[in-house]
Amino acid sequence: MNKRFRPGVSFSDFVVRDSMSRRSKVGDEREERDFRRGWMLIMIVIAGFGLLWVRLVVLQGFYGERYRVLSDQNRVKKIKLSAPRGTIFDRNNLAIAKNHESGTMPAGRQVMNNGIEIKSYVREYPFGEAVAHVTGFLGRAGETEVGLIKSLERKYDADDLVGRAGLELQYEELLRGEDGGKLIEVDNMGGLSRDLGNKNPVAGTDLKTSIDGALSRVALDAMGGKKGAVIVSDPNTGEILALVSSPSFDPTKIADYLTSHDLPMFNRAISGVYPPGSTFKMITMVAAVDSGKVDLGYTYEDHGVIKVGDFSYTNWLFTKRGRTEGIVGFEKGLAHSVDTFFYKIGEMTSPQVMADWSYKFGLGDLTGIDLPGEVGGLVATPDWKEKTKGEKWFLGNTYHMAIGQGDLLTTPLQVNLMTNVLAT
Repeated sequence: MNKRFRPGVSFSDFVVRDSMSRRSKVGDEREERDFRRGWMLIMIVIAGFGLLWVRLVVLQGFYGERYRVLSDQNRVKKIKLSAPRGTIFDRNNLAIAKNHESGTMPAGRQVMNNGIEIKSYVREYPFGEAVAHVTGFLGRAGETEVGLIKSLERKYDADDLVGRAGLELQYEELLRGEDGGKLIEVDNMGGLSRDLGNKNPVAGTDLKTSIDGALSRVALDAMGGKKGAVIVSDPNTGEILALVSSPSFDPTKIADYLTSHDLPMFNRAISGVYPPGSTFKMITMVAAVDSGKVDLGYTYEDHGVIKVGDFSYTNWLFTKRGRTEGIVGFEKGLAHSVDTFFYKIGEMTSPQVMADWSYKFGLGDLTGIDLPGEVGGLVATPDWKEKTKGEKWFLGNTYHMAIGQGDLLTTPLQVNLMTNVLAT
């Protein structure tokens, strides 16, 4: 009766051993983990499809038009048809700047095989250096110019040629013309599928100038490479027949001149300022007589030198040869360019009156020639000297002004204009 009770023997169907309990717990935990993993996987799949759906909505709703345009750009090609630049003629209808068709450029290999080609042009300057400062030259559009909308609402592309100086720059909008284009559809191999449209280029406007190309060539040859300028004009009309700056340059080889110490690309005719020298004595004479400051019959006895305090102002003939001119009037004074005579009439006339007449003759201001880069020069007055230099005007300044020296600077073109006024 006292036998030990052994669980699991008599009630084996209802007694759970410790080992059996442990095995049951492990199994349940595995099932729970598998269940959680399954739901996580399902949630990840659902989230992935959700992200794809959202991305699809974004691409279609917000970027659909953009990608459609990009797709069309890959399918539709625009071929630029450059406009030929206008020709520049001289007064004799000879071209001084013109186009030369250099052949054709393919618009892509496959497209070219279907018969589409693009004409290309090279700018030529038949008179070369002789009229280079009149015609100017061309250069590629820079980074700041690409896409720039000009006055006629046209844009520059990266390969466009743009006027950089002279008439090429001054009349850029007229000479340039209007580019055309061709729209074509290409297949996946780049071949022509169909023609979608065509706009023919409009050639630039031709210009006719007053310049004589042959005369300009003679003028440049006469300079012999010396620094200076030659301007030939018709005093009756004011037309410029030749405007030459020496040394000059070849408009088709600009890179060869950029570092030259002779500054061949500097237009001395309109941008260089120099004392007019004895040419100014014509203005001194007109200012003296027309203002009534000096009588037309005035004479002066030249002794070769005028002394003012410790300063001496001499005549060129006395300085170079030790000779004097004797009795000098306006006719002899101008013909012999007698400095001492003009010192005296300048003194009687006054610097302000000479300055006023200088302005009437076009000095100290732009002439208005249709070339870029012109400068106005300088005509000094007593007020200008005091404000600019903080100095008083002395009699010696008046003497220097009367013979075209001192603070008096003109361009060769201004001297030409001044001479034309007197010639007429």
